[in-house]
Amino acid sequence: MAESQLMCMDDDHVNEKIPESKPEFYYSEEHRAALEQLLKNGDGAFKMRLKEDNIRDFLSAREVKWIRKKFKEYGTDSDSDSEEYKTAESNADSGVQSTYWPQMSDTEVPPLDIGWPGNGGCYKGVTRVSVYSHPPKENGPYIKEVVRRLIQDANKVVAVVMDLLTDLQILQDLLDAACRRGVAVYLVLEDQGLPHFLDMCSRLQISALHLRNMRVRTVEGTGLPLSFGKLPGSLCSKYMLVDGEKVMFGSYSFTWSSSRTDRNNHGHRHDGQVVDTFDTDFRELYAVSAHVDLYREFNISRPPLPAPARKLPQQAAAPLPVSTSRFQVALGDSRQADLKVPAHKYHNPKYSLVVGNSGGYTGSLQDMSSVGTAVSGQTPR
Repeated sequence: MAESQLMCMDDDHVNEKIPESKPEFYYSEEHRAALEQLLKNGDGAFKMRLKEDNIRDFLSAREVKWIRKKFKEYGTDSDSDSEEYKTAESNADSGVQSTYWPQMSDTEVPPLDIGWPGNGGCYKGVTRVSVYSHPPKENGPYIKEVVRRLIQDANKVVAVVMDLLTDLQILQDLLDAACRRGVAVYLVLEDQGLPHFLDMCSRLQISALHLRNMRVRTVEGTGLPLSFGKLPGSLCSKYMLVDGEKVMFGSYSFTWSSSRTDRNNHGHRHDGQVVDTFDTDFRELYAVSAHVDLYREFNISRPPLPAPARKLPQQAAAPLPVSTSRFQVALGDSRQADLKVPAHKYHNPKYSLVVGNSGGYTGSLQDMSSVGTAVSGQTPR
């Protein structure tokens, strides 16, 4: 159970309200109620609710416009969404307001089926950080150059989390890594940026060979569930994980405008132990993301599945050659009468001199030792 839920069960924390002046302030029931008034009854009702609760206006004009545009009521999307929030609608109609709908998922976690470096949790050395900016400073390289060099030097996996991926050169490097060098390429893109990514891919004449080692999925922000709908969020993470050893992280988007027109797009290259943090974050994002069928998007026929290997008829094993060495004897089993095994009875000429056997002796060493002892008149110990 989450720590916040445990605190609510404590008698000393019932209905505890954290003021805005404290850094740990995050959620406000007054904000949620005012937001619902904005979406239901407009800006006037929103202002009135703020005045009744004696709180300040917390939304900018830009955010108000964005909220009205992006808000989605339950049941207005796909059938799956309406089924998902069926309980929410019934509770909203009954007048019960709640923003917490616990659910259990029966969806399997999507596997990283084309490979993933298995060195997670291993010590990778001291963390090192290199900072790049656009325009470059002190004769440093452009951020785009650093990104492309990392992709071209990759030999295991390239995992990208990006809001927009439309840079034609970077996209070509990713396709070449997947097609020519067999590098596993995973892309987790912001849901609203997917159409722009597909548009740029169509200009590169993608084939089935490119898609063989590439997986694309989309993800949204956490969003804000309300009693009668949900306010979707956006994916703001921007980083690239290479071979499980290097990370390029920052505000730089993989777009033409980021490399040519924008300013202060910082890019940080991380090496060392900090890479594990991005490794874990990517696998979590990949698990909650939605699959994108590139074969269907580009109308490409799927390659046929490899035919199962045909079992050849078993042939009887050839009998082992019969050895004629005097140091091997036959087994007692009649089924293996021709199979010889070592008898461990070795002949040494010096024992022949002791017992006077000039014709050679083929008994065991223990037998010859007994004979030699009897000849010398000594009692064996």
